[in-house]
Amino acid sequence: MERVILVFGIISTFLAGVPVETHPVKHQSSAESNGRITPDVASRRLELLREQMVLHEVDAYIVPTADVHQTEYIAERDERRRWITGFTGSAGTAVVTLQSAALWTDSRYFEEATLQLSDDWILMRSGQPSTPTLQVWLTTVLAANARVGVDPEIITYSQWTSWSTLLNASSINLVALDINLIDVIWDDQPEYLSGPVFEHPIEFAGMTRVEKLAMARAAMVTAGVDLYVVTALDEVAWVTNLRSSDIPCTPVFRSYLLITNETATVYIPSPETRLKVDNASSDGEDSFPITVANYEDFWTDLAAAGELAESILLPGPYSYALGISYRVHSTVPSNKIKILTSPILLVKDRKTQVEADGLRNAHLKDAVALCQFLANLEAAIKRSEEYDELRAVEELSSLRAAQEYNFGDSFTTIAAYGANSALPHYSPTNETNAIIGTNGTFMLDSGGQYYDGTTDVTRTMHYGVPTQEHRDTYTALLAGCIELARLIFPVGASYTTTDLLVRSQLHRLGRNYGHGSTHGIGHFLSVHEAWNTTYDVNFFGSQEPGYYKEGSWGMRLENIVAVVNANTTYEAEDTFLTFETVTLVPYARNLIDETKLSDDQLSWLNQYHAKVREKVGAELLRQGHTSTYDWLIEQTTPIKRRVVHRRVNIVAVP
Repeated sequence: MERVILVFGIISTFLAGVPVETHPVKHQSSAESNGRITPDVASRRLELLREQMVLHEVDAYIVPTADVHQTEYIAERDERRRWITGFTGSAGTAVVTLQSAALWTDSRYFEEATLQLSDDWILMRSGQPSTPTLQVWLTTVLAANARVGVDPEIITYSQWTSWSTLLNASSINLVALDINLIDVIWDDQPEYLSGPVFEHPIEFAGMTRVEKLAMARAAMVTAGVDLYVVTALDEVAWVTNLRSSDIPCTPVFRSYLLITNETATVYIPSPETRLKVDNASSDGEDSFPITVANYEDFWTDLAAAGELAESILLPGPYSYALGISYRVHSTVPSNKIKILTSPILLVKDRKTQVEADGLRNAHLKDAVALCQFLANLEAAIKRSEEYDELRAVEELSSLRAAQEYNFGDSFTTIAAYGANSALPHYSPTNETNAIIGTNGTFMLDSGGQYYDGTTDVTRTMHYGVPTQEHRDTYTALLAGCIELARLIFPVGASYTTTDLLVRSQLHRLGRNYGHGSTHGIGHFLSVHEAWNTTYDVNFFGSQEPGYYKEGSWGMRLENIVAVVNANTTYEAEDTFLTFETVTLVPYARNLIDETKLSDDQLSWLNQYHAKVREKVGAELLRQGHTSTYDWLIEQTTPIKRRVVHRRVNIVAVP
């Protein structure tokens, strides 16, 4: 994930030559999350890997941050790059040669990587003019006829073609190994989680499996294919109306799905013990119109299905989706392949009305939990009670867990005080845990998983007296959010326009940020969901401007918004859309300089707070949280402009 450029909402640059999208990373729980490994352990791991490289006759080995499903967030067992480098950031690619070792990562992680990498490693600061790409570096350190090893199940087909083209030009060969070399040497490698695979009930899912398969098959007809290979975990979960917990914070399960014109087969590890679906399913028509097979049988069945098919749809890279692996592509006849954007991806990012209503309800419950937490934290600080970042993470998670249909957090909470808030991706550890005080900003980016939706919200607070710089920056971020929320635009408008708008107020201060401003969000699925980058009704996604002053402080504001039909002054001659702010959490009053807001912006803010008071207040009272209700009333009181009194001297004229 070599990201850093600033101009558009979901920004593609190149991580070692591979196009990716950037956004504030939501960390997942992972092994060795408390900091760097010792230098002697780091050296020993490299020594073991190089022994395997010699045995398998490769001169270099690439270790990406990825799994066999090209998932954004990965299980602890798949944290191979983290294990070999000791670098705990969520983005990066490691390359080990027989003499050198290098890690590519982007600007959000430079400080973290510098602290955590041992002297055995070279830090490649991606995005800087002097930093070579992974492929270029390999051509400078390897001789002709060298062999670069990769795991073909983890490397995507698009990565393979990009890397091999450049390496072959220097007579260097990219080699697909039949074993992952990190797995060979990682003695205490964790096992995969394997909880129940359970049904996502139709009252939440909104569509039956039969209906979803029919939509997939209609897309297959349009594409002229008779076999559709689905490897993305969130897409399999969505089509099958099944969920589990194989990936931390994301309710999916390791799986593949093969769809033909007549059949559908899902491949799950240990399905006989894990799959918990009643044959008298709420799906109605056909209780379970999908054959269930063992995960290990997928490759044999894929090869057989590929021989029988006339034309095969393999998903390519698109938005956050990275597309199929090189091994998937290599397993079926190449002359039958059509690489297309996954039709399931394109359908899934426009929510059904049931999903849309569920997401709104999930955000209401989530707002209750977050308001409880913020009220408790503020009261504790006023009592001079010691309250640190890790406690914040734990207590907020507990409050979310108490809400109906909660299924845990949607990512590891970013609770960052003071200088830690200058790191957009920061999550506290025992080593970095800071006391939340009154002299700096506290940035809180968090979310929850609920059967009826996934949430993601960021608020920044200051529990003392903020500086004018803090207030100017916060107000600019807020004004950007307001301008985007007020925007009316024609159907088909893209994120490029909205990204410039949400940044515009910050640009007036001569400031910017290096992550994207928008990502899609799943429905009881991934907190970052791939989308087609144009807006249509019932798209749900984020708006999240931020600013980070290196080594000092940072802040971000994030709402989930829904695209809805707009009301226009005159009868519309075309379809016009606007954004509904679904997140319902008040803004920090002491960070707002209302004199820097226009009348329309201040009016919007007061209307938003009135909506928060009405909806969240009613739910707080229904749940019996009267003290938090009192806090909410105070936080949502209308903001009025300060009246500036000027002294006027009256001089009598003789």
